[in-house]
Amino acid sequence: MQEFYRDTWAEIDLDAIAYNVKQIKDLHPTKSLFVVVKANGYGHGDVEVSKTAIEAGADCLAVSGLDEALRLRQSGITVPILVLGMTRLKDVPLAASYNISLTAHDSMWIEQLVALPLKETVKVHLKVDSGMHRLGLTDIEQVITCFENLQKAPMVEIEGIFTHMSTADCDKDYLSYQVENFKRLIKDLDLSDVKYIHLENTATLLQQEFEFDHGIRLGLGLYGINPDEEFIPIQFKLKPALKLFSNIVQIKQLKKGDKVGYGATYEASEAEWIGVVPIGYADGWIRLHQGRRVIVNGFECEIVGRVCMDQMMIRLPQPFPMGTIVTLIGEGMPVERVAREIGTISYEILCLISDRVPRVYKKGDEVIAVKKMRFE
Repeated sequence: MQEFYRDTWAEIDLDAIAYNVKQIKDLHPTKSLFVVVKANGYGHGDVEVSKTAIEAGADCLAVSGLDEALRLRQSGITVPILVLGMTRLKDVPLAASYNISLTAHDSMWIEQLVALPLKETVKVHLKVDSGMHRLGLTDIEQVITCFENLQKAPMVEIEGIFTHMSTADCDKDYLSYQVENFKRLIKDLDLSDVKYIHLENTATLLQQEFEFDHGIRLGLGLYGINPDEEFIPIQFKLKPALKLFSNIVQIKQLKKGDKVGYGATYEASEAEWIGVVPIGYADGWIRLHQGRRVIVNGFECEIVGRVCMDQMMIRLPQPFPMGTIVTLIGEGMPVERVAREIGTISYEILCLISDRVPRVYKKGDEVIAVKKMRFE
């Protein structure tokens, strides 16, 4: 088991990952479950999360790019993997050789794909743009033409067809519009041989079920987070899988008028205890966290002065021993609160945790692995 030599780390509860998968499988027992492990599993670790999710009942994986898919294949994972983003045409043979499914998102890309002299069959999922206006085909005639071109290609298999919902966590009227638009765009297609029709993401699948789709994509919910608890009430509690910790490496007492950090943006209004914590924006803990709070021995302690590249300072109610643990994400400080207080979303907070922060993997409260991402 690897060691790490700087007292900042993320703990990943693999039991929570398994629990969340099982809850969603119980909610949708007849549908194939794609777990989304792009961006290094939303900062949790793609390989470890994937293997745990598969063991718990996940059927397929979804990633952003071919590099991420190849990493999973090379780790020994054999279940279907879908690349959600664009793949360069010159890389299609490589994807086919690893049995990695690709997103067919554009008519020109599809025209060039079917003309490739492929030696192995490539599986594709046709991406329909039902209203998000990111990747995908928007016109019904375009959808039909591209679908038929893919059908005719001898070395292409249409494995799936899908769309993505842009407002499932905030606007049910637009969600309904997208669902109906998706139905309209695919209504003239012969989908009898298409294995996966999928449009549900975490925010959608927690609210309602669609009878015409065969697969669901579990992203943020895999990691134990509801995109919006007020907008999306659910009958069970998802379990957050990640906690972020550091500790105090120095404590000092300031006098009234002493200034803290770059730019001297904080001034002590009285005699104060200050703790130095070894985490900074190079770890993904960006400067916007200045003025927020972290948890130390049950106390909420303000981050004072600008967050540095490798360290930050916090105001303490009393002197604590060097080595006292600081909770940045965890009990008393959920990631939803962290995100809300700097005006962003949970996804961004998690994905920002950099690869120099070791991930400590736990099952049943026991540490089973430590991964230093930057040095693998």
